Amino acid sequence: MKGPSYNIYFEPDNLDGALACMDEHGYCVIRGIIDQELVRVLKASIDEILDPERDLPPASNRFHVTFAEYSEPIWRLAEIPAYMNYVEARTGTDELSWHRSAAILRTPGDAMGGWHTDYYPTMPVPTTADEVLNRGQAVGGGLFYLNGSHPDRSGLAVIEGSHSPDWPGPDGFEMTADRKSFHPEGDDPASWYGKMDVPGCVPLVADPGDLICFMPYTYHANMATHERRYTCGLGFRAKSFSIDAPWPLPQSAKDRIAALPDQLQRYAEGYTSIDESWSPGN
Repeated sequence: MKGPSYNIYFEPDNLDGALACMDEHGYCVIRGIIDQELVRVLKASIDEILDPERDLPPASNRFHVTFAEYSEPIWRLAEIPAYMNYVEARTGTDELSWHRSAAILRTPGDAMGGWHTDYYPTMPVPTTADEVLNRGQAVGGGLFYLNGSHPDRSGLAVIEGSHSPDWPGPDGFEMTADRKSFHPEGDDPASWYGKMDVPGCVPLVADPGDLICFMPYTYHANMATHERRYTCGLGFRAKSFSIDAPWPLPQSAKDRIAALPDQLQRYAEGYTSIDESWSPGN
């Protein structure tokens, strides 16, 4: 599978180029944001929190959607100028609120995921916690694939040009009713397609320590996993984009905020955490 004909790789001091690539194609890779020692430490933190007994079976995965409430090392990202410069350029401000965090652990044999977008349009009445949080200007930052990304091993694939809210979908496919994914014409209208033979598919190649960035609407999927895989992210939003979360702040969030050093306390204002069990009326 051939790579794109345009450049997607940028050094941390060329954020103008990186953002222009994202605006045009929907994604980019920023090289060497974190060093290999932090890569190692973050992998160890993911193991400690997601698989402390080392009992994650083959061909499976675990997700943690409030990782930064439990992991101390991921907060080192907030003190790396190259990362925060990107976040500030992406959001257009240095007045930021901690928004979301995540970690993913996969074992060899875990299948490719379904193509999807993380973004939700502004919902008159949100029905899930993700609909409350993943909207408007609240989506920023990127993901660190701590093993790197390569189609022979696993990582992330994106669909170039899929970052427009009115993207019609790939040729030969139909969008699901909620536009979260797509399926071949005539297939189950609620199914999410999970193969790489989609027009516009780009299997990303990146090194450990690179930051994989994509626009809020960009459709993406994890590639099939052939090694123990570690992924994490720490996201921020503009403080001016406030979110009135319909769930209380959990104790784990309060404890993490209290433990943040003075120089990071400014990011705690506006943090909501997430309650995945929330729904209207519960």
